[in-house]
Order: sequence, then structure tokens, then C-alpha cells
Amino acid sequence: MAIQRRRRGNITEQARKIVHTQVICPMQPSGSLLSYKIENMLECAKVAGVMYGKDGGMTKIDCTVEAGDFPAVFSLTITNRCNLRCRMCGQWGESGYMKDCPDYSAELEVDVWKRLMDEIADNGGRVVLLRGGEPLLYPGFFELAGHAKSRNLYLCVDCNGTLLAQHAKRIVSMGIDQFHISIDGPEHIHDDVRGVEGGFGRIRDGIRAVHACEAELGRTESCVKVAVNVISGYSCKGLPDMPDTVCSLNIPLLAIVPFYYMDRATGLAHEAFMQKHFGQSAPSWRGFHHEQSGVEEDEFVSLFERFMANLDGLELAPYMDFDEEQYCAWFRDCVTPVGRQYCTNPWRLIDIQPNGDANFCVDFPDYIIGNVKEHTIKELWNNERAARFRAVRMDQPFPVCLRCGSKYMSS
Repeated sequence: MAIQRRRRGNITEQARKIVHTQVICPMQPSGSLLSYKIENMLECAKVAGVMYGKDGGMTKIDCTVEAGDFPAVFSLTITNRCNLRCRMCGQWGESGYMKDCPDYSAELEVDVWKRLMDEIADNGGRVVLLRGGEPLLYPGFFELAGHAKSRNLYLCVDCNGTLLAQHAKRIVSMGIDQFHISIDGPEHIHDDVRGVEGGFGRIRDGIRAVHACEAELGRTESCVKVAVNVISGYSCKGLPDMPDTVCSLNIPLLAIVPFYYMDRATGLAHEAFMQKHFGQSAPSWRGFHHEQSGVEEDEFVSLFERFMANLDGLELAPYMDFDEEQYCAWFRDCVTPVGRQYCTNPWRLIDIQPNGDANFCVDFPDYIIGNVKEHTIKELWNNERAARFRAVRMDQPFPVCLRCGSKYMSS
């Protein structure tokens, strides 16, 4: 199942021209191509509920934007358990919000998650993303995955790849559809970033085991579909080697994303914003607290140019599809708007945390619209707290939104 590199056009440039943009969406079956015919950026912004000003900023729009009565994108954070300690991680990293208080006692029972799968399927949902932590560490993972497949849901899993080998037969026989594997660079850089020696080797062995099981069953397409590389000060030196690394692992698609970070001033501004508008605390930013990005601009430019030259046709997923200038602006400071500023999550996506709390923000799950132990997804989606959040977010971005990539999940 060797991977052949395929040539690609400049997707960023195509998107800027906005005539007919095709994007690969990890929330769609087989990374299928979704086609959007958008006449201009204003129309694109109206879909999301915001309008771009001349300076690229945002102002409130005059049109009415409504959420459907049920979400379209489902992010189920089934556990915060993790067997790695990635240095940049907002949960378990150097400043991660789970680091000093690991408590799994409030994790939902698998029967609750199965009930949610039923509700999603009964309301026309097609694709579900399981994430963590490391989802394969959730005790009921395979019972839940089996139930999802019995309801004909397309199942995507964000995964660190270290547990694939021991579960390869169950993964393949159960028909889990798509894995997104985190790869931080060639072996020595990956293991340094992930905090566990031998982690890269376990990923390599796991992918081989999955491919072997797929070959036994006559599968021609692997469920290991996407390698995700988070560019940070810890990993950026490995960026030029990523194309060769991904191809050596026989993963067909690579997504590169900049890591989330914010300085103390931005974090405190966010806490004040949340207190003013919602009367609540908002501590999750502290997991992403870095005064600087750690990425030196001149060095990054050289690394990125070498990366692009080495692609040699390897297909890139256009998730946060930045160009060199946008990456540099992202890493230069945490307050300059970069890329798109609108967010469709409150109108399209629901994230459910391990304890059942539901939110729109995925990685900054401070504002809770309710808990699935007490309410259905539909009830939460249409309640007053959800409406309040949508009203505030339509009016303006929150301070943490400037360095959050989760807003791209619901596009």
C-alpha cells in the first residue's frame, strides 16, 4: 500500500481568487472533496455571520444568521487520558490545564456516549470525530466505536498512533473509517516533542500492523489517512523533513497547522471578556500560555521554503491553509488577525467533553451550554445559553479566537 505523491496546485492562491474552491474536509467520508462556489469573500462571510472590514477586521453584519435545530459537526472528546506529554499541548504540556489535576472519575459511561450516537444518527448526522487525550485509552472505546458503526456513522479518530499495533485487528475488522495521526517530525524530533522515547517507532509499527490487517481482508484503502503536524518552536526544525517522513509511513495526506499560543495579557483580557459578557471564569487559555511562539521568523522562512520544495507532489490538506506570510504573522505575535476571523462553530458544531459538558469551542471549553447527562443534544443546541453565546460571538471575536484553529473544524 505504498503512497504515491501527487502534484497539487496552490490552494491558498485559488482560495484568494474565490471562484470555485475545493477543500478536503476531515469531517467528511474518505476526506471527500467538498465544492463551494462562492462569488466573493463577503458572501463567504455572510454564511458564517460576520462581515470583513477593509482592514480585514470584523464588524457586525446586517443579515440574520440562524443555526439549524441540530448540529452538523460532532466532536466527542471522550477522554482526557493520554500516554504522552507533548510539550506544546494545552491539556498535558508544559502549562497544560490537565497537568496538575488529572481526574477521570467524571468520565461518561459508554452507554451515555452510545445514546448520543443514536441521537446523532436519528437526526441525520453522518460523521463523528472522536478525540482526546488519546481516544484509544478510553475504556469503552471499541464498544462505542462498534455502536457507531452499527448506526452507519462515519467514524474519524484523532490519535497519537502509539496504540495502533495492539488494536490493529479490532480497528480494521470493526471498520473504523479514518485516523488522523499526530507526527511532529522525523523520529528524533517527534520523540523529543512527545516526551516519550520510542514513540515514533510505535507509530511506524502500528501503521504497518494496520496495513497488514487491511491486506489480509483485501482492503485497498487504509483507514490511516492523515498525518497532522503541529508547527511550534519545539518541532519547526523538522518541517523540511515532513514530506519524506509522512511518505515513509505510507500516510497519503499531510495537514500542517500552527500551534495555539497566547501571552498573559491576551489570556487575562479573555478572562475579563468572559466575565463581562457571561459572568464566568475562563481558565482554559492557561494551557496555551506562552509569551512568545518560540518560532524565529527568518529561520521559519527558510524551513518553510525547504518544506514546500520537498513536497514533490505530496498532497496537503488545506486545513488552515496559510501561506508563508500568514504563518510568519501568526508566530510573530498573538494579537494580529491571521487568516479568516469568522467562526461557524456556534452554528454548526458541538463538542462534548469527557464529563458530558457541551460547548462550541473544543479547545477552550469554558462556556458550557449544558450537560448531556441531563439533556439531549437537540435540547442543548436550542437552549438560551447557546443562543446567548451565538449573539455575543456574532458581534465580535473573543480574545483567544485570534490564535485558535478550532474555528476551521466546522467549515
